[in-house]
Amino acid sequence: MMDAWFVTFAIVSSLLMAGGGTLLLVGYINTLPAALSFGWRIALPVVALPVVGPLWFAWTRGEDFRRARYQLIGALALLSLAGILILSLGPYFAERLIAEMVEAQKMR
Repeated sequence: MMDAWFVTFAIVSSLLMAGGGTLLLVGYINTLPAALSFGWRIALPVVALPVVGPLWFAWTRGEDFRRARYQLIGALALLSLAGILILSLGPYFAERLIAEMVEAQKMR
């Protein structure tokens, strides 16, 4: 039964990380060229601060960058959920797996 819960944990956390990373990359790709077209004073925070910079740029440019803003916010939400899941349940599964390995080693 433990294996099914671990596989579920691994799949859900991996999908959350992949979805969040993809949305973060897409949001960054949508904002970087536009920020460069406004000049280096505007583009420097987007280039130097990979998460906060694009979100700031998309937030300050109004409705033109609404989709990028939603992508970046969704990315942060998914990555936060993945981090919370991993930090809360990861140690439990690691402890159980190590205990099973120790028991298997004792049986040898």
